[in-house]
Amino acid sequence: MKRILPIILMALAFNLHAQSPEALVQKGNDAYNRSHYDTAIAAYTAVLDAGYESATLYYNLGNAYYRQEEYGQSILNYERALRLKPNYRDAKQNLDLVCSKTEDEIAPLPELFIVQWGRSIISWFSPRGWRILLLCLALILGALLTLFILSNDYRTRRSSLIAGIVILVLIITCSACSVAASIRYNSHDKAIVTSPMVVVKSSPETGSIDKLVLHEGTKVDIQETIGEWHKIHIADGNTGWVEQSEITII
Repeated sequence: MKRILPIILMALAFNLHAQSPEALVQKGNDAYNRSHYDTAIAAYTAVLDAGYESATLYYNLGNAYYRQEEYGQSILNYERALRLKPNYRDAKQNLDLVCSKTEDEIAPLPELFIVQWGRSIISWFSPRGWRILLLCLALILGALLTLFILSNDYRTRRSSLIAGIVILVLIITCSACSVAASIRYNSHDKAIVTSPMVVVKSSPETGSIDKLVLHEGTKVDIQETIGEWHKIHIADGNTGWVEQSEITII
């Protein structure tokens, strides 16, 4: 039996990779609906391994891991869904639910209101969404400029000029948001603890002093990397070093 099991697993993996992404997603959905969460996870992961990703795919994978009570992997995939689609309400709600089940209760440092407000605005759209909005605003500005040039009516020219200035200000603001959203999307400085328990060290070596202990599902910022070690920053202001294998980048 021990010799047959690896052969069965290899055959299953080959069969999954031989299918189209659409068929794999449907296979995963069917397996999830039948409560076969291991099969669903394998199918969704095969799609990702083939180079396809979407917010919905990460969301479904997060749900499957949640049903298996693998909260670290569940949080990781909800975060990845929100990276692609920041305004994904279902992913945000499920993320909050899973985070409430994690062991670490970390109180974040207070932020200035304007910082929170700015981060909230940037999260309205993905980088692509901001670019589409910018294109629409540019078209409106072009129409207003055309109206201003061609119209002989004073009130029409005045109204189009005022509206054009407002649209120009919106374009500048949205451009800044688009750049910030792109930086946020392309950055790989945030990670999730995916090991059951992680001892945070004072320096990047096994024999260094233990600073604190983190558990599966905790979100951290990566500040520096040396060899196989990451220097992390936690929401409460604490910092330390962990091995790369103990966290997974979002």
